[in-house]
Amino acid sequence: MDKIYLKKLGELEGLSDSIPNTRMLALAKIKALIALNMRYERIQLDRNLAEHPYVLIESFVDHAISDLKAWQELAFIEGDETEFPVDQRSLEGMHHDLFQMLWTKFDIDGYQERIKRFEHRLRVNGLEGDVLKGKRVIDFGCGHGNFDHSFLNCGAAFVQGIDYGEESIAYARAAKEELGIQDDRLLFKVASAYDTGEQDDSYDIAVQNGVFHHLDDEDSAYRELHRVLKPGGTCWFYTDGEGGISYDLWDASRRALTNVPSSLISETTAFLGVNEGKQYHIGDGLNAIYRHTSWEEITQRLTKIGFGNFKRLIGGFETDMDLDVIERDRWGREKFGEGDIRILCQKVS
Repeated sequence: MDKIYLKKLGELEGLSDSIPNTRMLALAKIKALIALNMRYERIQLDRNLAEHPYVLIESFVDHAISDLKAWQELAFIEGDETEFPVDQRSLEGMHHDLFQMLWTKFDIDGYQERIKRFEHRLRVNGLEGDVLKGKRVIDFGCGHGNFDHSFLNCGAAFVQGIDYGEESIAYARAAKEELGIQDDRLLFKVASAYDTGEQDDSYDIAVQNGVFHHLDDEDSAYRELHRVLKPGGTCWFYTDGEGGISYDLWDASRRALTNVPSSLISETTAFLGVNEGKQYHIGDGLNAIYRHTSWEEITQRLTKIGFGNFKRLIGGFETDMDLDVIERDRWGREKFGEGDIRILCQKVS
């Protein structure tokens, strides 16, 4: 079946672009796009969906278009016609502010829940114990650091988290203190993925968990990761796949909200009473720019840099869009395309 919904998404983007970004109409766009994506989530997790998801998503997009047109007709009641300025920053500049805002929203209970979630992800992939025991780990783009606690809890001897977000690192250090980790087995520092300041061949395990697909120069970051990793060292990579409704919908939603401030989207989800996890999910999906790839493309690129022995991992949860979930879903490929791509590999040259 043809992806007719893509034409509808293009119509939605065009409509959004034609509507001024005054405060009232920007809020109307945010609410319409949140509703669209949450409607899709209701069918996304249905593994035995009776109706083809292309048909359903087309109807959801039609609803969003009608909603926006209704708000457009009401624009005459808005007094302030000042529009939000266009964001002309680089990918790094935009994501620097966005993810600091998102990562620092979690309270300590929510933070600990995410640590447990990552521990489960390590365990279901068989990475607890001998794989991590006594190893030195570096995490590129650690955000607020909860994945790093998971590595420590699953046997690592030392974990270094790096991130270019000053507020994210401050949050990670404060959370470490609140959790009572007072030694130097876990450290966080502000550094770039292009230049970590770490020595050559100094880590047993290197991690990039959904970070490099946001960068301007992804391969330069992979080369830096390769540089600090010991020969034969292990890598955990996670990146977004391509194709499928899930990626098409979030990408179109982000483009429809291009000139709407991420802070306004965050304020709106908080006002609606959305929980912390969902605030992060929506804030990420409606703001962040992703570079999509395929298993073949990413493994070929990594091979040229000096990685090999690739193994595909799983996410470990039904809400993850990994290969095991895709294969159990009647419409898995239609919904998720390539799916989330999690890779375990080694530095081989």
